[in-house]
Amino acid sequence: MTNEAKNTALPDVFMLMGVQCAFCGPMMQALIELMKAGQINRLEIVNIEHNPQLAAERGVRGVPWLQIGPFELAGSRSKQELAEWLQRASTDEGIRAYMEEVLSEGKIALVRKLLEAQPETLRNVLQLMADPDAKINVRLGVGVIIEEMAQSDAFKKVIPQLLTYLEHEDARVRSDACHYLSLTGDPSYIPEIEKLLDDDSAEVREIARDSLDSLGAD
Repeated sequence: MTNEAKNTALPDVFMLMGVQCAFCGPMMQALIELMKAGQINRLEIVNIEHNPQLAAERGVRGVPWLQIGPFELAGSRSKQELAEWLQRASTDEGIRAYMEEVLSEGKIALVRKLLEAQPETLRNVLQLMADPDAKINVRLGVGVIIEEMAQSDAFKKVIPQLLTYLEHEDARVRSDACHYLSLTGDPSYIPEIEKLLDDDSAEVREIARDSLDSLGAD
């Protein structure tokens, strides 16, 4: 049994393909088979050679290109990979996996697009922040996203989650949580940050002092 939110609805799939694309045919066949197997709600496949405006509107530079539920995926994918993404489309774990993949590739715009459509997935961004093993590109991307949204209404809703990370066993996570909390500009969090002035980690203590300064603490 898990506490992660799930959506039992089957995902819709939208695919852009081209006649000259060697990978498009096998992917189309795999998607049709997955739909017949009951894993896809609705499947739409469009030839960009006849509909170039669709590629332009979506910023697509090459095919095959897919949208599976909330996920945009570029490049060739095996049937097994497609099946995995279909399953991930309805889970928090899948959203994290998607964010991790696109951020590792430097595609921050895709995470922004997902957050615009589903602001509640900001909690998944924080989960990546709290992963001590996250790749450097993922950490950098998470930082950019949080800095952009730190004073938004969506971010206020995940503050309780961020506060729990002030007690994380990993010092880097505590430091990051402290810094991002200061970016809210809200002095009501000063007491929480002050607790880190006695942290075992010198780095955490330094970040806490800098965060308190930025919030105008006495």
